[in-house]
Amino acid sequence: MAMPGGWVRKRITVALLALALLFAAAVAVKGRILQFVDGAFLNVVDDCAGTGPLEREIDALPVFGIPPAGTVPAKGSEAPGGSAGCLDDSGDELVEAYRTFRLTDDKWSVADRMRTAAERDGWTLGAVESSEEEPADPADLCFGKRLKHGPVVVRVSFQPAEKQVEVDAHSLLDGTATSC
Repeated sequence: MAMPGGWVRKRITVALLALALLFAAAVAVKGRILQFVDGAFLNVVDDCAGTGPLEREIDALPVFGIPPAGTVPAKGSEAPGGSAGCLDDSGDELVEAYRTFRLTDDKWSVADRMRTAAERDGWTLGAVESSEEEPADPADLCFGKRLKHGPVVVRVSFQPAEKQVEVDAHSLLDGTATSC
């Protein structure tokens, strides 16, 4: 007569083998699992690793270093550069920089000078997106250009009530072009 302990031992062995196979399968597809978990829930993968060159390239754009004619840096935005950084918590990982300037001239004159300078530097004028929640000022501008490390979009947003203009540049990390 067989001992009841042998039957239990076999069941435990089968269960352990099943767990080992499940673990091996999970290890084999861990990249996909982490990608799913990262995008859907936790952001455990550092999608911003290695973005330093793109951040420096965006931060070095002339519009961030030299205030556009007819503007001066706004309070809190005095340091040159756009303070570029990587954002990876929205599902659309991107490098972004911005700087705010106070208008010392008519916004239309500033917009014309910025448009001329951007086009001279090879930037392409694009359409400015707006919505009821965030209407665009008629003087707002949008430019696009492929830089060494990826396509970049620059949006120039005039805020007439504050007599300011904000310049924002961003580039999606997946290399796809984006719009304003």
